[in-house]
Amino acid sequence: MKIDYTIQEITNSQGSGKGRPHVRIVNNGIMSSKELKQHIQETTTLTDGDVEATLLSIRSLMIQELSMGNRFYIPQIGYFTLSAGTDLPEGTPIDKVKGHHIHVRNIKFKPEASLLEKIQKRVTFSRSQHAHRSKVYTEEEMEEKVREYMLQNPDINRATMEIHFGLTQTTARKWLNTLTEKGVLRKMGNYNSPYYVLAQKEA
Repeated sequence: MKIDYTIQEITNSQGSGKGRPHVRIVNNGIMSSKELKQHIQETTTLTDGDVEATLLSIRSLMIQELSMGNRFYIPQIGYFTLSAGTDLPEGTPIDKVKGHHIHVRNIKFKPEASLLEKIQKRVTFSRSQHAHRSKVYTEEEMEEKVREYMLQNPDINRATMEIHFGLTQTTARKWLNTLTEKGVLRKMGNYNSPYYVLAQKEA
């Protein structure tokens, strides 16, 4: 399968002052939960209820295991582990960092080698003929999309905005700033790698 990509130059790479090429995959969309369930039903003997129950069971077990600090493994897919962080300012002595200062940052995924190998064998890349430009959203549309994303994810960052919503780096950053100023999102993490959570949960 061919995947479109664009090439951008990242300047001052690793403090050397030199640029290096950065490959950006042009996002072609995402499979919806409805499409996922339908595909599983069509390729197995599972009913809609079976698929729903299985997915919910996996989710419940993942929450249980990760909440205890364990890795969560799905056979032939890979491993999920927690990433933790703290919002304490730079220069805070290590002995001042306590348990209540630490929070769950994200969930990391490491694919099984066999899964990665199969994908690598199936994929070829084709340079996009179109310059990468941001999709245009109204403020209401972007807020709705971000809220929908946050229903299934603990946080969002600039890179995720680019991938999921078809934005350039600059536009993704502007939208994050706009939604933060509006009170929809709250900025977390450090200066170099910030991430954002909902400022308040919807009722």
